[in-house]
Amino acid sequence: MLIDLLKEKWWNRVLNAKLEEKSITINIGTLKPSEAIGRPKKWVFPLMTGREVMIEARIGDACGQAFTDQPAEFTGSIKDVMELELKSNRERAILIAAINATYRYLGLIGGTKHCRNEGPEKCAIKIASTLKELHGNAKIGLIGYQPAILHYLTLNFEYVRATDMNLENIGKIVNGVEIEPHTSNLDVIRWSDIILATGTTIVNNTIDEIIEASKNKKLYFYGVTIAAAAYEFKLNRLCFESS
Repeated sequence: MLIDLLKEKWWNRVLNAKLEEKSITINIGTLKPSEAIGRPKKWVFPLMTGREVMIEARIGDACGQAFTDQPAEFTGSIKDVMELELKSNRERAILIAAINATYRYLGLIGGTKHCRNEGPEKCAIKIASTLKELHGNAKIGLIGYQPAILHYLTLNFEYVRATDMNLENIGKIVNGVEIEPHTSNLDVIRWSDIILATGTTIVNNTIDEIIEASKNKKLYFYGVTIAAAAYEFKLNRLCFESS
């Protein structure tokens, strides 16, 4: 599994940098919506509804974040994180936030802190325009509903499909596009020329099937959660306004 491979690569970097000997403490706590995303004026994002939250790991001044639907407080050493069994979204989110913070601490990556206020809309505009410039009027499948991204995809592309795990979003119509259940992911991928998937898939344990199904497609991920994994595995990541 990708997350297991990432965990192994991360731990090797920890050992090589002797971080485990510095007794660095990772404090992970749930961020309030206003802390994580600020106050966007136009859109209601998942972070604002409370179903998904952002957790944050800090190693010194280095911050790493991850989305999860199973938030929990966690305080421990890097070794404590290494010993997590990754049997739940909670444990996977703690690991991913910690890895993002570690890679930020080592200076390997940026963009590990979610954009705020008008940032999500600006990012959505840039994502849609970038994909349009690169791929013309291709058929796009959005795995993981994000309202601003879907809106601007529909303004730039004639053929768009979208899926989500949140039952409250299923059946919503956005500019003529009906949000489908995540059980339609594979069908949407087969239909698409391009797939744009949320980086949260590495936390909810669906990333492997998405990568496998997208072998002959152009696959992109968006968001801060996927930052370190995108770096290690050379995944295409679109995340223009994060810090």
